[in-house]
Amino acid sequence: MSNHLNRPHIAVTGILFLLLIGLNACNFPTRAQATEPSAGFIYTAAAETVQARLTQVSQPPATAELITGTIQVSETPTPTLPGATNTQKPDSTVTRAPRCDLAEFVSDVTIPDNTNLQPGEEFDKTWRLKNAGKCTWSPAYAVVFVGDNDLNAPASVQISTTPVTPGETVEFTVPLQAPLSNGKFRQNFKLANEAGEQFGVGSDGTKPFWAQIVVGEESGISFDFLTRAPAAEWKSGTGDSLSTDLNFGGDVNDPDGAVKILDAVTLENGSVSGKLLLTYPKSVNDGVIAGFYPEYKIKEGDRLKARIGFLANSDGNCGSGRVIFRIAYQEGESAYLLGEWRKGCDGGLMPVNINLSGIKGKTVKIIFLVEADGPSEDDWAIWNSPRIER
Repeated sequence: MSNHLNRPHIAVTGILFLLLIGLNACNFPTRAQATEPSAGFIYTAAAETVQARLTQVSQPPATAELITGTIQVSETPTPTLPGATNTQKPDSTVTRAPRCDLAEFVSDVTIPDNTNLQPGEEFDKTWRLKNAGKCTWSPAYAVVFVGDNDLNAPASVQISTTPVTPGETVEFTVPLQAPLSNGKFRQNFKLANEAGEQFGVGSDGTKPFWAQIVVGEESGISFDFLTRAPAAEWKSGTGDSLSTDLNFGGDVNDPDGAVKILDAVTLENGSVSGKLLLTYPKSVNDGVIAGFYPEYKIKEGDRLKARIGFLANSDGNCGSGRVIFRIAYQEGESAYLLGEWRKGCDGGLMPVNINLSGIKGKTVKIIFLVEADGPSEDDWAIWNSPRIER
């Protein structure tokens, strides 16, 4: 991907947040609106509402504590992977001469370990493995569950429709279902060759890889904004109008803006990413992009976390990128601002950590918004590891 494309410079007069709310049947309950207000009016109302609710701690249902982050520059760039740290990885390193059939664990693509799911919830688990052996994996190779089938896995799933040669990586997905009871559940898997012989990861190829989830209210990731991004409603626009529907995963060169999952890209702090969310505003004056996520019920102890910043250009720098990141939540026909972060290209990723306990019990739609805050050609804004966890 070329992320140093020539895009027209735009002069931003200031996107005024929650301009998007009127376009999604939202209004602020503190003011009656006979006609659609101006962007300035909406922003003023939003700011007043947020400030009041952040200071009136006697009304916890309408507040969400904002923990502001500071920019941190990594002195030793290391890959930043989305989601929870995966404990499967260290033992997957190949230390001996490769066998014919051998796999190396690379990463969990979806549903990181200890993701929190509802009883009976269906989900798709995707892994990325490397062919660490000396034999090609033909389309007859499959992934199979081993041990008890606690997650209702199918008997086998084809790994790939095309051969996977030694040294290549492949992603494959298995449809699973959470048990009806609460607790922590782990389902082990291995690969099987054309003859039905099973093999796994580790230096001797005997170790399984797995899916591990938490059902109920135990700690873990309860909402992964990466895996839910395709189900969100994405729009772009100009000024106070979100008039354009965006197709998730579209062309990054689309002048209407772009939203998609990227992987193994270089970030402004020099690290190489895992999967992350790119949100590029519309390439016009006052360009903006916004995503409305599916409803989620906030639980006690929930925190919304992410790291925000920019992709690096081909020269390793992120140029003149400057945007405003905003997160809000929508409940019914009302919307409230949770946080705002102005971010320029400075070589660091900014952490986001919001305590959502003040709105526990509410069923809301989380809104991600990125607003251009200067010339647009380097506004490659990313959300790294965006999730709700407890």
